[in-house]
Amino acid sequence: MAGQRPGGVVLIAVLAWIGAILQIISGVLVLTGALNPEGVSTETAWIAIIVGVISFLVAFALFGGSNIARILVTISFVLSLVTAIVSIIAHPGNLVAPILAAIVALIGLALLYTAKSNAYFRG
Repeated sequence: MAGQRPGGVVLIAVLAWIGAILQIISGVLVLTGALNPEGVSTETAWIAIIVGVISFLVAFALFGGSNIARILVTISFVLSLVTAIVSIIAHPGNLVAPILAAIVALIGLALLYTAKSNAYFRG
C-alpha cells in the first residue's frame, strides 16, 4: 500500500467523478431527447457515456496508489479534454458544459503530477 494519500489525489478523484457524472448526464440527456444540441449524434452521446463510466470506475483505483490507475486517469482526463474541445468546435452555441469539462480535466492533469502525487504513486 502506498504512503499517506495527498489531498491533491483525493481532489483528483473527486474531479474525475464530477467530470464523469457530467459526461454521463449529458449523454443520457441527449439520448432521451431532453437535450438536443444541433448536430450531436446518438453515437456522440454513447461515447460521452462510455468515457464517463470509465472515468468514474478508474477514479476509485487512485485511492490505492496504483500507478496504473494514475495512467488510466490521465488517459481519461485527456479523452475528456479532447471531447470538450471537439464539442466546443462542433457546437459553439453550447459552450458551458464543454468548457467546465475542459477546466476540470486540466486541473486534474495538473494535480495528478505534483511532487506529492508523484511520491505517493511511487510509494
